[in-house]
Amino acid sequence: MRTIRAVFARELGGYFSTPTGYVFIAMFVFLSAIAAFWQESFFATNLANLDQLNAYFPYLLIFLLPSISMALWAEEKRQGTEELLLTLPASDVEIVAGKYLAAVAIYTVCLLFSLSHVVVLSWLGAPDPGLMMTTYFGYWLMGASLLAVAMLGSMLTDNLTVAFILGALFVSAPVFLNYAGAIVQGTVQRMLERLSVVEQFRDLASGVITTGAVVYFVSLGMAAFYSNVALLGRRRWPTGPKAPRMTLHVLARFAAALVIAGAAATIASHSNLRVDATSEQIHSLSADTRKLLAGLDAKNPVFIQAYLSPDVPRAYLPVRRALISTLREFDAVAGEALHSRIIETAKYTPQAREAQERYNIRPFRVPVTEESSSLNEIFLGLVFTSGGEEFVIPFLDRGLPVEYELMRSIRVVSRAKRRKIGVLTTQAKLFGGFDFERKQQSNDWSIVAELKKQYEVSEVNPDVDYPAELDTLIAPLPHTLSLPQVARLTEYAKKGKGLLLLVDPMPAFNVGLAPNETSTSLRALLELLGVSWQTNRVVWDGNNPHPQLRSLPKEVVFVGPKGFAQKEAVTGGLQELALLYAGELKARTDARTKVSPLLEASAESGVVRFEDLVQNSMFGMSINQNPERKTDKDKHVLAVRVTQGANAIVAADIDLMGEQFFELRRRGVENLNFDNVTFLLNAVDQLAGDESFIALRKRRPRHRTLEAVEARTKNYDDQRLKQMQEAEVFAEARLKEAQGRLDRAVAEIRARTDVDDQAKQIMIANVESVENRRLTVSRQGIEDEKQRQIETARSEMENSIRGIQNTIKLLAVALPPVPAFVVFLFVSGRRMARERIGTPTDRIVEEKTA
Repeated sequence: MRTIRAVFARELGGYFSTPTGYVFIAMFVFLSAIAAFWQESFFATNLANLDQLNAYFPYLLIFLLPSISMALWAEEKRQGTEELLLTLPASDVEIVAGKYLAAVAIYTVCLLFSLSHVVVLSWLGAPDPGLMMTTYFGYWLMGASLLAVAMLGSMLTDNLTVAFILGALFVSAPVFLNYAGAIVQGTVQRMLERLSVVEQFRDLASGVITTGAVVYFVSLGMAAFYSNVALLGRRRWPTGPKAPRMTLHVLARFAAALVIAGAAATIASHSNLRVDATSEQIHSLSADTRKLLAGLDAKNPVFIQAYLSPDVPRAYLPVRRALISTLREFDAVAGEALHSRIIETAKYTPQAREAQERYNIRPFRVPVTEESSSLNEIFLGLVFTSGGEEFVIPFLDRGLPVEYELMRSIRVVSRAKRRKIGVLTTQAKLFGGFDFERKQQSNDWSIVAELKKQYEVSEVNPDVDYPAELDTLIAPLPHTLSLPQVARLTEYAKKGKGLLLLVDPMPAFNVGLAPNETSTSLRALLELLGVSWQTNRVVWDGNNPHPQLRSLPKEVVFVGPKGFAQKEAVTGGLQELALLYAGELKARTDARTKVSPLLEASAESGVVRFEDLVQNSMFGMSINQNPERKTDKDKHVLAVRVTQGANAIVAADIDLMGEQFFELRRRGVENLNFDNVTFLLNAVDQLAGDESFIALRKRRPRHRTLEAVEARTKNYDDQRLKQMQEAEVFAEARLKEAQGRLDRAVAEIRARTDVDDQAKQIMIANVESVENRRLTVSRQGIEDEKQRQIETARSEMENSIRGIQNTIKLLAVALPPVPAFVVFLFVSGRRMARERIGTPTDRIVEEKTA
């Protein structure tokens, strides 16, 4: 160890004894800060994480690591100190170990300085500490293993430039393996992509430390380290015409080391040993899941067959991996009560034919890449059987929670009896049908198919008595029912059975179904529930945490964590909902029931009248994007829970279960993880008396936004709103002034006594004609001026927000390198001070004089 320490101290001290080392650290931190914060996507996603840096970090190492390793051997050869080093009483392993550990120490110091990125994220939001820890552990593992690879370039030459180029080429090989599809196809492609640095880093970047990733990086580093030791022994290779060709021999040893490393990583990837470091433990089985699995009957086991394509696009790799790992954990926890089988299913194989003909699992067409328009057909289907029960998931979309989907399906087949849910037939037509107004056939709403995965769902005729065995009834847009039909619904609610009531002042999917302002058909039902609802009031909210959706009208309400009733099982733990033109609900003062809010708009909200939003013209109905909005101090409740005398949940928006939210959930669009579907399913579960899946369904990473950016943006958004209101008031005043001139002119004519009535009428008609023309021109000019002021306010707000983002980017990129320069100045100052110790004063003066 003394030799290793001596070489280590020599290399480390030499690196930091010159400004070059500190310049490199500053450059490393600077480039990584640009990758993390300089991109527009950082503010567009509005998430406090390092996803942008993660995407570029492996490629940054191609240039950064050779900068550390290029001088380790090339400089020794160039200065002629290599022979002196090799004459030390030490083995090749000890010398290589000393240099390698010094390089790792230098890289570790660079990473420590780059922790300023976490400081920036903590300033802007609240990043997940566990995720940050695993991400930096991944950075360190990746860099430590690739440093041994980069050292090979320095071992082969005495030129620093050539050493840098060779090191970059060697490092780029394992990094770019994830693009192997451009060269080879099939099994070889899949194997090479799995052995790429980028793919192995993904789990660590998502907050999970897996055995496969750790073994991969360790084995890669050991193989490269062994190669360095073998190359260092070149001086002892036999020479002469009869000497064996040692180059081929060493190359074979290199190849064998790489094969061993790849085999070790492949074997380790099948291990279930993993550490979930995220705060929400989103990658581990929940306690509820373990409890449900433990309750399965081993005498009636559940069998799961997963038909999975061996090759799937990169976007679907996390789903495939999560599915396989979750099934393995299920096997381990459930024991003999559950048996899973992974079936590799390629197109045109017997397995594919079995999946299609027996279970109707067909290949699903998905994009090859996010940017590509070409499609690939893959299998991701599952079959659950237990006794005579069978349930099939034809395709598991990447946005669906794997653990929840599996557990729900397991319970469906393990229990013969399902609860019964009825959907009342209204003009909303959740079961589809022919739309005579639009003259087209409509399909079932996705909520119906989602409910059928867990319940027995049936359509309920509003003209006859409801089935007695119903556990819960869903009544969408009940104002479209006739009075006798509403009376029957009211009688059902009196029985205390579960009722999910979806009212809406302005259904976005069909504005023509909006209720009449004077409609009183629901009065008795709402009085029974203790709820008050004004049919022509639409809630708006100025809180919009999605920069990419800022163009949406404020009547699209985003309910954040503060808007959920956290003590209620239905909404506790939810993170975000989106409602479209929702109504407002209030508890009646004479209510005989207990009415508890579930969803509330933020403090930046208010209400507008339906008549101000929807304008009728000869071309049909149009929506006013900028109605007059005034913030009030009231709490605007969007959904309530009714108990003690009734068992109901009332939501003032049917569009919260619109098709767009199911599509977003299926596709797993980043930063648009709305809990609309989760809220609806939780509501049905609670009303039906089955809450076993509520906690499991809500499991997902916390939505950690850039709170500091949102707070600064809000100030400019409030200023824009104020300017728009001022423009509205100014325009209204000018219109009143123009109308006043007309009224005064007419009054003056009527007051004249020198003309008869007939002449007055003629004069008034002429004045009205002239003034009306002027008023029309003035109104158009005033309206144009108002729109110009509104657009100016919007432009100023966008410029201000862009200025905030640019300031943050500048600070996030410019400040992190500063500590490296400060340390350099401090170390240089101390070194100069030490050099002066013991030096005679007269010599120092002479040097100054000279």
